[in-house]
Amino acid sequence: MSVDSEETKGYRGTVASKVAGITYRQLDYWARKQIVVPSITRSHGSGSRRLYSFRDVLILSVSKKLLDTGVNLQNVTSTIGFLSLRSCAELEHLTVICDGQDVKECESGDQVLEFLDRGTAVFAVSVGKLWKQVEKELEKEPYFDVHFSGSSPLIARSSPIEDIAVARMRDKLEAQRVERSAQQ
Repeated sequence: MSVDSEETKGYRGTVASKVAGITYRQLDYWARKQIVVPSITRSHGSGSRRLYSFRDVLILSVSKKLLDTGVNLQNVTSTIGFLSLRSCAELEHLTVICDGQDVKECESGDQVLEFLDRGTAVFAVSVGKLWKQVEKELEKEPYFDVHFSGSSPLIARSSPIEDIAVARMRDKLEAQRVERSAQQ
């Protein structure tokens, strides 16, 4: 999956929760509490639909794995913040390791061994491995195709999305494009 396809596919909350292995209720709670916010379209009232990017679904999957291994929500939340700052390309080769107190990024086997040498129990999640699993699962799921025409994104859709959601998505995607351009 390229960065371009990461930005051009939006998944509904039901798809995001299914692929990540969490309940829709948990997904909704995380979105309302701004723990994991959909990067394509946020909710803006009753009847509106959130759209999650591939990276959002990946972060949800990592969060689920960490919670399943006993990492507390505070550490999971800090991990989410850390992962949210990374591009899809960066996440593809990343391992997250936690000793129950701290969560660290490991990009090499040496870093993992260094963490293990401390003599404490650790949990590790290979974000790259989950990346491949999420990608495979999302291939089977419906999505909204969001692409740019000039400077504004267009949405190919099989069911209607509210005009305000489209406008917000355009603004969000344009801001992300400008931010990425500024970083390069």
